[in-house]
Amino acid sequence: MILEQEFYFQKTDIVAERLLGKVLHFKNEEGEVLSGRIVETEAYMGIADPACHTFGGRRTERTSSMYLAGGYSYVYLIYGMYYCLNFVTRTEEEPEAVLIRALEPVHIPGEKPAKKHLHTNGPGKLCRHLGITKKQNALPLWKKRSGLWVEDDGFKTKLQRIHKTTRVGVDYAGAAAKWPLRYYLKESPWISRP
Repeated sequence: MILEQEFYFQKTDIVAERLLGKVLHFKNEEGEVLSGRIVETEAYMGIADPACHTFGGRRTERTSSMYLAGGYSYVYLIYGMYYCLNFVTRTEEEPEAVLIRALEPVHIPGEKPAKKHLHTNGPGKLCRHLGITKKQNALPLWKKRSGLWVEDDGFKTKLQRIHKTTRVGVDYAGAAAKWPLRYYLKESPWISRP
């Protein structure tokens, strides 16, 4: 069942945690659907979060999709070479998002659970491997025809399996660097290793 737009209207940290176990689907330019189970996320809390691109109410061309209602994609480029996929949450007045940090392949050619060299265990790596680019920015995640959507396939995440810790690579954010807004499934070998 595709997650409805209303799912993304919840508090961002709740969305980040509840996305664990859900399946991301991406239809590439060849028409093939690539799928992966979300096993790691990070919440970015908008205007009040020094680690967030919209901290202090910043509005730029890059962050414009973060000012959409919850349920849209936000894709940006870091270090001039890696795309990162985020899901916008809350409302137009609360520009917050969840970063998708790692996927466990469900249907991704060239990936098998036993593989030593993982290609979807990091935000930049998963976008590169799936072929997600700026073209996938500002897409409605609740509409299959957008080519990028999320489904609940009934996979159960037990509370004791979910680990909550600090975000990765946000040391510049002062005290916010210590906020426990990174979530992952403990036993998954596909989580990123900061």
